[in-house]
Amino acid sequence: MPSFSLTTLFLGLCALLSMSLGQAADNPQRPTRKVFAHYMVCIPRAGGGATVADYMAEMREAQARGIDGFVLNCGGWSLHEPHYKARTTLLYEAAKQLGTGFQLMISADYSTGLTLEETKDMIVSFRDHPNQFKWDGKPVLSTFCGEGADNKHGQEVIDFPNREFPDGRGGRAVVYVPYYYPRPNITEIPAQAHVDQVFNTFPGLDGFFFFGAAGCGPELAQASALLADKWVGSGKIYMAPVTPFYRGFGGNYRVYETRGFGGMAQEWETAIAHRATWVEIVTWNDWGEASYVCPFGDPQQTELWDGHWGKELSHTGFLDAMRYYIGWYHRGTPPPVERDQLHYAYRLHPKAVQGRIKPEEETLGRPGGADALVDSVFVMCQLKAPAKLTIYSGDTSRTFEVAGGVHHLEMPFALGKQRFVLERGGKAVLDKTGEHEITDDGWSDFNVFAGSATAG
Repeated sequence: MPSFSLTTLFLGLCALLSMSLGQAADNPQRPTRKVFAHYMVCIPRAGGGATVADYMAEMREAQARGIDGFVLNCGGWSLHEPHYKARTTLLYEAAKQLGTGFQLMISADYSTGLTLEETKDMIVSFRDHPNQFKWDGKPVLSTFCGEGADNKHGQEVIDFPNREFPDGRGGRAVVYVPYYYPRPNITEIPAQAHVDQVFNTFPGLDGFFFFGAAGCGPELAQASALLADKWVGSGKIYMAPVTPFYRGFGGNYRVYETRGFGGMAQEWETAIAHRATWVEIVTWNDWGEASYVCPFGDPQQTELWDGHWGKELSHTGFLDAMRYYIGWYHRGTPPPVERDQLHYAYRLHPKAVQGRIKPEEETLGRPGGADALVDSVFVMCQLKAPAKLTIYSGDTSRTFEVAGGVHHLEMPFALGKQRFVLERGGKAVLDKTGEHEITDDGWSDFNVFAGSATAG
């Protein structure tokens, strides 16, 4: 008869507890860890006339990096701005035609006056669609805000979609995972008291999403850890954010330092360590707040939507760098590095330079948070073996001896070209000059450029 030690029994109980609070892998209706990207339905990459083929192209780009689906931000629906419903319908059709299992869920954006009846139609319209993301066999609904000044609206939103639908379906209609601000002390970076307030005010929530975008990496990671411990630790869902960069315009003219890829890495590692149920990249295509990671052409391309947001810079380097962390999150362990890659990020002007407060105006200024920025060039190395990296920034340079694996490096930047040379055994295995130079011209308005290079 076999015997069991107390240690074996303890480890077994821990494994069972982790499964029950985490991904419930034995339940086919509860999918394993998923990575989504927050998709602004109002501003698709191809413009207002985007077609099914255009949306399919975006989905292919996302899936190529390991992203499982989009969370569709809808600030309108059928009563006002009906283009939201029309475009959402095209997005679902695109996912279906793509035939790769790309999943979608809706995020009802209550900051714009969306009604409960419109929310109901969102659910009814797509709950049986083959590409609707489900948990426990039910469609998942998220939001951006919706709690209301007195928290009453938030409770109404929780209750409304779970009432009986006209077709006879009763009981709980959706799995509801919103982003609610803490009230009355609204903050974008919640501390423990804010986490507790939302959790205790809305016991009917199935889970919580943290729209963590406006903040630096350590701040976002710390808040995400608190939220994960609360929600996952209570047996509920937690969808963690990952945001590589943020810079707003107009009354939202502010910028947050992410130290290249370092802040993004902290956010990913927090989601992994604290067992986030899902991750949502914030965002895929919010051009106005510059949190986008969506590729939109050659890295030197800077025009979108007829220049509505001014000159834009490629953030594809962030998306490519995320592939490593997405793989780590999906599998639970860091993936092996099988080829040499560099991802580089830098602002195109020093932080002392002024930019345009609004793209369509000539008024100049510096965004909030500009003083905290770092005038450096940042590199994330993915190396299959030790190598030597030299960063040439203008007329300066610095050489780093880098071990195999993944590492984050930085050096102060200088005006001029930015070049990255990777050597191993006395031979260059990669030599890449950044697509944009750094100048004292503020045309890029405090945005950051992120690119990549792969050896061989």
